[in-house]
Amino acid sequence: MSSKPTVDLTVLIPTKNEEITISKFIDWCQEGFRNVGLVGEIVLMDSSTDATPKIASDKGVKVVHVAEKGLGIAYLKGKEHAAGKYVILGDADCTYDFRELGPFLTKLDEGYDLVVGNRFRGKIEKHAMPIHHQYFGSPLTSYIFKYSLGIPTGDIHCGMRALRSDLYRKLPFTELGWEYASEMIVSSRNLNAKICEVPIDFYKEPDGRISHQKRNGWMTPFKAGWGTLRVTASFSLDRFFVLPGTLLASTGLALNLLLLFLDAATIERLQIGNFSSSLFTAITFIGFLISGLGTVAHFIYYPVGRATQILASSKLVNILFSATVFTGLAVFSSGLFLFGRWKDGAFSEISQSANQNLKLIGAFNLTISLFVGATVLASSSFLASYMQKLRVSSKSKLL
Repeated sequence: MSSKPTVDLTVLIPTKNEEITISKFIDWCQEGFRNVGLVGEIVLMDSSTDATPKIASDKGVKVVHVAEKGLGIAYLKGKEHAAGKYVILGDADCTYDFRELGPFLTKLDEGYDLVVGNRFRGKIEKHAMPIHHQYFGSPLTSYIFKYSLGIPTGDIHCGMRALRSDLYRKLPFTELGWEYASEMIVSSRNLNAKICEVPIDFYKEPDGRISHQKRNGWMTPFKAGWGTLRVTASFSLDRFFVLPGTLLASTGLALNLLLLFLDAATIERLQIGNFSSSLFTAITFIGFLISGLGTVAHFIYYPVGRATQILASSKLVNILFSATVFTGLAVFSSGLFLFGRWKDGAFSEISQSANQNLKLIGAFNLTISLFVGATVLASSSFLASYMQKLRVSSKSKLL
């Protein structure tokens, strides 16, 4: 009795009412298997109400019925049915060329874990993509995603992508709609996966097929774009917060400190009043808050990142914790010292001989010292506790 051949490659595709293209798509996949010389299988996660599942079954394809809507849910449920060492995802509308699987498999064989197609580096057939998608929406959201997360992908909306089955099974797929595409890349990054992209061609859908955009309404691409931005912001709080927050805090603090070195005549000449100092203080507060939140978010949402692992597995976390605690104590203590002098009237001469604004400027800087010191102390204590939890968790896995 001959044993069932090992499956090298699974083409896993969500389908919904693709009876016009499904037969041709299956033929393309089988040609693709022959071209790369691998044993492959096609699995359709199907939600159709037309003849799609029957056509596919008649051609020997495995069809799994999925009652729930959404690409993310289809891929989530597909984990149980993909038997291949590698998994290739995409659409069954024949806009992606599944006869050309070689570039994806070459990169996987080179050691990459996730390979994403890039339509903008390949050939886009005329009328294959709406103009506002091709020249505005997709490039813009892909650029924001790439900058915010530092992941080398230039076409995050491309549905054709290949990955190792072990990585596929680890992905959470919490985003069940179009947003799965960006979430998949971020989650792979968070799992320390090696990511790259390959150029692919993108074809116009066959005549007679109604696109998903037309089926779901003209707002579909805008919802998808907003969803991508939402996911990007949710998973890149560190970059969205740390850099802008640091710039804000540094600017506000520098301006407030500068005011301390100005005499009353200069302040009067520059017409610097209570509003200016209040504004600089507010900028400093906001900057420290969002940079602190971004730092904490980085370690929480990127728990397997290189920086997090280095800190969690070495004594460096203790050194940094001690340094930040002493820094916070020093800043907070300086604020208390200034407050004590203020209370004792040490600055009363300033307010009488110079200008009331000088006294307010000093008060604002005093408040900044107290706030920053307390924030540093609280943040460092929280991060040290979190790192200790990671260290205990990593050690328990080794036992």
